[in-house]
Amino acid sequence: MVEDRHGGRELPPLDTLAARLEYLFDKIRPTPEELGDSDDPDRRYTNKEIADKINAAAVETGVTISAAYIGELRRGVARDPRTSHVRALATAFGVHSGYFVDDGAARRIQDQITLLSELRSMDVKQVALRQVLTDTGLSPTDSQLVEQMVTRLRGLAQGDLPDTADISPHDRA
Repeated sequence: MVEDRHGGRELPPLDTLAARLEYLFDKIRPTPEELGDSDDPDRRYTNKEIADKINAAAVETGVTISAAYIGELRRGVARDPRTSHVRALATAFGVHSGYFVDDGAARRIQDQITLLSELRSMDVKQVALRQVLTDTGLSPTDSQLVEQMVTRLRGLAQGDLPDTADISPHDRA
């Protein structure tokens, strides 16, 4: 682990495709819609579930993948996936495809996922967040910006948001 320059949090190094993929499996959870009634809401995705998500979109994307191949990528056995597989994996996890090939993008997404995990572990609700922001003396505009960031991070974790490349620089501020 290395010390992160943002607040001293320690984040695992993401120096291989296998490490980056395993990080996503470790941190991103299935959405409530993907979970059955008896499923544990905090469980990880399986290779098969990610393969099924990718294969379900094959009509639109033309990309298919097997659960076994995803396992090989996670273990580092397969190291040079096709670009279409990288994009499909990114889409399945709701992250920008640059995460797998760009160190800066990987770090930013890792920071966002870490922040989202921290917010979830604190069980922050929208109303409670508003109160906390008000208590800290933030302006209504700044408070609204923080709320929007939380909403975007939740969407990112659920795959509901566009790639960060599609967000205007003003929205990223």
